[in-house]
Amino acid sequence: MALAKIFKFLRDEEHQQLLQSCERRSYKPGEVLIQEGQNQTALFVIVKGEVKVQREHEGFAIELSRHGPGEIFGDMSFIEGQSASANVMAGDEEVLAFVITHDHIGTLTNQNPGLAARFYQSLAEILSRRLRETSNLVQKDAASVWGNPE
Repeated sequence: MALAKIFKFLRDEEHQQLLQSCERRSYKPGEVLIQEGQNQTALFVIVKGEVKVQREHEGFAIELSRHGPGEIFGDMSFIEGQSASANVMAGDEEVLAFVITHDHIGTLTNQNPGLAARFYQSLAEILSRRLRETSNLVQKDAASVWGNPE
């Protein structure tokens, strides 16, 4: 799995610097990676396995999404600097992830100021794509509930 596919606006040497500076972590099946409400400033890139994003509602865990290899999570807290809006837990198999913190990015951008713009442009593209996909799902759901007025 190459970070080049995820952070597509970074240059080759910047991908290498990012890869070398980030932490690698493994999580057992069912292990919590991010706890809802927790202050967390890391962005996770899944290398292997699958994670489930869930929110608690009236004592029940509601699954919002799943992410697999080559996908990121933790991006909202990473960008906003706010506590996590959901729980993220490892799926049915071990999860391997690269963990990118503000400190990692800060160190890299001190060495290469242009990296910040390309890194955040990549994140913006990912978030924009996710919003478009969600909007399309909402539109389809609304059409199935309300019909397709013409």
